Amino acid sequence: MRISIAQLNPTIGELPKNLSAIVAAIEQARKEEVQLIVFPELATCGYPPGDLLYFELFISQLENALHDIVKASKEITTVVGTARRKDGRLYNSAAIIENQQLVGYHDKILLPSYDVFDERRYFQPGRDCSTWTIAGNKVAVTICEDIWLHGTPSLAAYYNQDPVETFKKQKPDILINISASPYHVAKAKFRYDIACQVAKTLDCPAVLCNQVGGNDSLIFDGSSFAIDKNGRLIGQAASFEEDIVVVDTNSSVVKDFRPSHSQEQELHDALVLAVKDYFAKTGFSKACIGLSGGVDSALVACLAKKAIGSNNVLAIAMPSRFSSVASKRDAQKLADNLNIEYREIPIEEPFTAMLNILSPHFEGKPFDTTEENLQARIRGMILMAFSNKHGHLVLATGNKSELATGYATLYGDMCGGVSVINDLTKQQVYLLCHYINRDKSVIPQSILTKPPSAELREGQLDSDSLPPYDVIDNILEGFVLKQMSIKEIVNVYGYDESVVQDIVKRILTNEYKRRQAPPGFRVSDKAFSIGRRFPIAQHWRGR
Repeated sequence: MRISIAQLNPTIGELPKNLSAIVAAIEQARKEEVQLIVFPELATCGYPPGDLLYFELFISQLENALHDIVKASKEITTVVGTARRKDGRLYNSAAIIENQQLVGYHDKILLPSYDVFDERRYFQPGRDCSTWTIAGNKVAVTICEDIWLHGTPSLAAYYNQDPVETFKKQKPDILINISASPYHVAKAKFRYDIACQVAKTLDCPAVLCNQVGGNDSLIFDGSSFAIDKNGRLIGQAASFEEDIVVVDTNSSVVKDFRPSHSQEQELHDALVLAVKDYFAKTGFSKACIGLSGGVDSALVACLAKKAIGSNNVLAIAMPSRFSSVASKRDAQKLADNLNIEYREIPIEEPFTAMLNILSPHFEGKPFDTTEENLQARIRGMILMAFSNKHGHLVLATGNKSELATGYATLYGDMCGGVSVINDLTKQQVYLLCHYINRDKSVIPQSILTKPPSAELREGQLDSDSLPPYDVIDNILEGFVLKQMSIKEIVNVYGYDESVVQDIVKRILTNEYKRRQAPPGFRVSDKAFSIGRRFPIAQHWRGR
């Protein structure tokens, strides 16, 4: 069967725009003499729609959109994701439309309510695993999670049935899976491996159509594909961009799956897409960044320039009495290399004024993090003033390692409309910077080689307060991503127990800071910005 995989980038709630894209794809498929076109999960409204699903008007508008899709599906079969209400209950559904006739629905059976997902909050699970006859083929239609239990035994704790095993008894000719499967590193390969297991179990080709685009903290990579019954690729869509691919499930031209991106390119392209879509879907056009001459703000500036263009990025350097000549030079050089607007606004005057105001109240107390944080908060006020006056969206530049340990200033460098690299460890920050410099030195080499420093006091280095970042990042991976205890981390990595205890304590006690941070983009399978739910007022310490 000739199948069009329509990997679209919907905007949540912008139903007319989403509908227009769906109809245009159907018209294109018809011209290409395609028999079946498939769209992602909840393509009519975008995923995840969240509490928009509580509005009856929203549901009725989805019904109207589906009616228009039915009319557009002339001489073609369409499978499109939508939400529908039946008998007072809401379902996450795939509508099956054949030649302008709505012939039925597959309602999603396995509803994830873990990690970043909360589908049981809104939807009732489907029960039926019927196949559909399309162009003489018996087709099993599934939605995302419906096939995941089959390839991920650990999910058995959440579900008591496997739809794939039910479909196996029906001996389908083709499996269709429409998805809104969020990205994290290596997710495309993981998704492919699951589909291969399902295809081999059902002894039939499989087609997976995945959503693409950034929606709030979630990034969807697309990476849709079709495989034969042995798991070999028949066709593959692009990653991190809209794409429509026509595949023939009878094709003898097959190849083995190979990741199309290195890890660093994956991360880079994911974050560029996330920034681009965040601006487009929130209505902002210009970004404002505090450019310190350090590696984190340098990376954010590069990603912003790539996502929204050099004319839309403003870099503001805000040197203090502690800022080095090298940092000021590096910030200027980076801005020149990126061809972005650059302004320098020294903070000595407001910093001195604040010290004078507070000195009677701080008499007899030494210079400490109070005065350090004053500088960061003055910088945050300047950035937000530009945002208010000129309409720039402030991009926060903190990385995951800093946010984990609380090495960031609340209402200072943590302020902003979105946090671009909050799910990148410090080591990944350097990895991406070297990737950006792969052909030429965009980021000055001096930024990449100098020891990290907040430059908030004389001679300050990050290493004065923290262990090496590779140590922090390994402990972070163990405790946050793998939920290991302190003793387990010590046994695996060989670190001194006091070091692990210190970092874990920092992670736990700084939850209140992260709760107040701007939203960030998820690129790992356990981000601080979404999916991790940890109490602030608690006394457990990981041992």
